[in-house]
Amino acid sequence: MERTPNSSLIPQLCLLLSVLSGVLLGVVTFRYLHHEEAATQSHIAQALDQIRDHYVEDIDEDTLAQGAIDGMLGQLDNYSVLLDASQFAQLRQESEGAFSGVGIEIERRDDTFEIIALISDSPAFHAGIKTGDRLQAVDDMPTANLDMNQLISLVKGEPGTAVKLTLLRENFPQALNIRVVRSQLTVASATVRRLEAGVVHARLTKFQQRTADELASALTRLNNDSPVRGLILDLRNNPGGLLSSAIAVADLFLQRGVIVTTRKRRGKSAQQHFRATLGDILPGRPIAVLINGGSASAAEVVAAALRDHRRATLVGARSFGKGSVQTLMPTLGLRQTIKLTTAEYFSPQGLAINNVGVDPDVLIKEASAAANTDLWLDAAIAALKHMDLGVEQRLSGTD
Repeated sequence: MERTPNSSLIPQLCLLLSVLSGVLLGVVTFRYLHHEEAATQSHIAQALDQIRDHYVEDIDEDTLAQGAIDGMLGQLDNYSVLLDASQFAQLRQESEGAFSGVGIEIERRDDTFEIIALISDSPAFHAGIKTGDRLQAVDDMPTANLDMNQLISLVKGEPGTAVKLTLLRENFPQALNIRVVRSQLTVASATVRRLEAGVVHARLTKFQQRTADELASALTRLNNDSPVRGLILDLRNNPGGLLSSAIAVADLFLQRGVIVTTRKRRGKSAQQHFRATLGDILPGRPIAVLINGGSASAAEVVAAALRDHRRATLVGARSFGKGSVQTLMPTLGLRQTIKLTTAEYFSPQGLAINNVGVDPDVLIKEASAAANTDLWLDAAIAALKHMDLGVEQRLSGTD
């Protein structure tokens, strides 16, 4: 049948209308989003103009800008903050394992500042401060209305100077006032020692730039002296550190697969997978990982990766639950740096870590940590022996 001119134009008109509709929708969407952004900027500009024109005293506009940034970050989470030059330098020193202070790691929980980790052999450790203590005041200044940066500035200081910490401790009827003398701390992030029957205990205090190298060198040296039959990777009270370091540590014991996934809110790189490379430094030998409520961030990445790949048994208590990534972003005009939460961690099986934590395979009550003997370490040794027995039974069953 011969088509009429009108019938041949209909598909073309439909296509044209479809294209025009798409273009129109795109224009409307762009204008809407641009309008929302412009409106937000207008609100900020109006407030600045009103302060500039009517505030009773002259005020430095850089100070206003800093206050505005602080206020915006304060609406986000406890980890997004504005760092001045000294705070940025201190953060960099800590990643390298050298800084001045008392040796405590603090997080904000339920509107209080809680000590989640202590550096071994630090002034705070010797003064009797404990994980779980809540910091009520520093040199008699209440902490209730302080942000994290203000608190850190009060606690840290020059070596040899003293600071009074007022602490609330569970099951104690009144606050404890503890005087601590600050010192220069140089922390080796990996301490490795041989225990019974070829078992090695490796304590990681923080994930710094050289942590994986320190651990690998120590394990290689011990294994060359006498074969390592099993490893206890002790991440108790490890507050985290560098994500790259955590990935490198987990990679020491994994042959393949995803170590951790980071997910952002938007953009082309909204999801990023970090994968293991070939080579296990202790092939076939069992690993037990010790975790507790002070194990956070990068420590949780390692624990979750080794658990999900069935490379290790986790022993202890549920970890802290800080599964977020902070990125340093310079604000060039103010010569300061924004530390901004930009992504969250997920385990190889896709399980969330942030505000959830990592559960152990072998649960130990926190109260057990107060015993004279390290029952947690004993439990980890028992877990290794159990894994060894399982290997022997499987091998004997194949004969």
